[in-house]
Amino acid sequence: MKNLVILCLAVLVCFGAIACNNEVRQQKVLVADDYIKQKPRYLKPGADIRLVNSQVNLAVAGVQYAVDIKVDSGYVNGDMALSVSASDGLYIVGGDINATKVLVEGVVNNVYQVMATEAGRYYIYVNVNVQSGGQVSNRSLTFIVQVGEEDKDAAAETLQKVSPAAGGVISMPAKEEVLP
Repeated sequence: MKNLVILCLAVLVCFGAIACNNEVRQQKVLVADDYIKQKPRYLKPGADIRLVNSQVNLAVAGVQYAVDIKVDSGYVNGDMALSVSASDGLYIVGGDINATKVLVEGVVNNVYQVMATEAGRYYIYVNVNVQSGGQVSNRSLTFIVQVGEEDKDAAAETLQKVSPAAGGVISMPAKEEVLP
């Protein structure tokens, strides 16, 4: 046992001596000149663009309002192409719906004149195409426009309530034919 320990120790000393005798090859190391600090945050796949505010409440229908859709950009430079459309009943009567803007890090304002035909909930759809650093990425955003008071009773009526007697099962009419 003693001889085995001495043999292992001798082998370790020999390997250490061999490792110390090898010359370390030096390589040239290039250092980057410019670093862009990345913001530590979770991002969905696609362009690093998000809405600052996602909803606006307008008092009455039939009146033209200025709506500012603020977009927060995580890019330092590049170009952003916006394609804007509205849901049925909401009309964009002013503002560039096919705008191209220069990206800056931070908030980019996009002002549109909108008018709704009647009270209710409408949506403005914003498709963003970003070109930055030789890469192209896209993001689709939805901005809510609430005209008048939100009718919470109507929304509650649309949900179907299940009675406890039914045991949580909703029976649906079906036309079935049993074959012999």
